[in-house]
Amino acid sequence: MSDLPAMELSHADRRLPAERRTTADRRRIVSVVVEERRSGVERRAQPERRAPESAGEHIRNALQLLTNVAESGTLDEESLRDLDAAMFRLRFALDRLEARG
Repeated sequence: MSDLPAMELSHADRRLPAERRTTADRRRIVSVVVEERRSGVERRAQPERRAPESAGEHIRNALQLLTNVAESGTLDEESLRDLDAAMFRLRFALDRLEARG
């Protein structure tokens, strides 16, 4: 049996992670972690460049995108009806949202 050729690893097998754990399992070792001193907002790498959008602004932007699709002329009649119904519902929701305050 010693004269059999060694099996080579396939490309998929080479991507498998090698077993790197030692006999002392690292999950059983307790390590001290320094308490995080930054708050959740400060932990971001880059600050938000613009103010968060309101729900009304999101709906207006969605309506604008849907209007662009409707005007592109690439939809069949049934899709245009569905799109029109969706836009109607969004306008209704926007009107109710703005009426509340």
